[in-house]
Amino acid sequence: MHKRNGYAAMLGLLIVIAIGMLIYFLMAKAIFGPARQYMDRPTKPEDRPWQMEDLLVPENQIIPVPKKGQPELLEPVILTAYVQRNKAPRGSVKITFGKDCRVNAVWSTQYEYEKKICSLQAQMKGNVVPSKLYSDTNGQEDKTRLFFIAKGPYTQITRTADNLSQTEEGTAYILGWLRPDNTAAGTITITTDQSWSALYPFQTVIQTPAATN
Repeated sequence: MHKRNGYAAMLGLLIVIAIGMLIYFLMAKAIFGPARQYMDRPTKPEDRPWQMEDLLVPENQIIPVPKKGQPELLEPVILTAYVQRNKAPRGSVKITFGKDCRVNAVWSTQYEYEKKICSLQAQMKGNVVPSKLYSDTNGQEDKTRLFFIAKGPYTQITRTADNLSQTEEGTAYILGWLRPDNTAAGTITITTDQSWSALYPFQTVIQTPAATN
C-alpha cells in the first residue's frame, strides 16, 4: 500500500513538473516569439557562404596578389558601408584591406523590431581572392573588381519592453567586391547551424586611406 502511494506521489510530482515546464515555454514563446521569428529570420538558408570557405587562406599561407587592373592594395584601405535588411537600416560595417591582402570586417547594429531592441556585433577575418571573376546578371564580366571573403563570430542580444533578454551566438560571413576606386558592395550572412541564414546587403558610403606607420 505504501509503495502504491509512493508511486502515485512520484507520478503526481512528474506531472506537476511537466505542466510547469510547458507553462514556462509557452510564456517564453509569448515574450520572445519563435527563436528565429523575433529577428525576422527565414526558415531556410537565403545564402550559403559556408560553401565557399575553401577560399579562406590560413594565416600561415601567403595570399596571391591582385591581378593587373584590380585594386593593387599597395597601401591599407578602410571602407565603411551601410548594411540593410529588407531595405531597413542595420547599422554599418567597417572593412579593412591590408597590404598583405588580409581582410578584417567589424559589423555592429542596434534596431527595434516588434517592440524589441536588437543589438548585434560581429567580427570577421579573411582575405581577397584575385582569381575569382565578377560577372553581372547578363553574364558580363568585370575583371577590375576584387573579390573578398571573411568569416567570424557574431552575438545577438534581444531585449523586450520588460527588460528581459535573449542571447544568440553564431557565425557571420561577409562576401563582396572591391572596385578600383576603393568602393565596395556585397552581403553579410548570419547563421547558427547552417539550417537557415539571413542575408544583409551592404554598400560603401565612406572610404578613407588607413594611416601608415
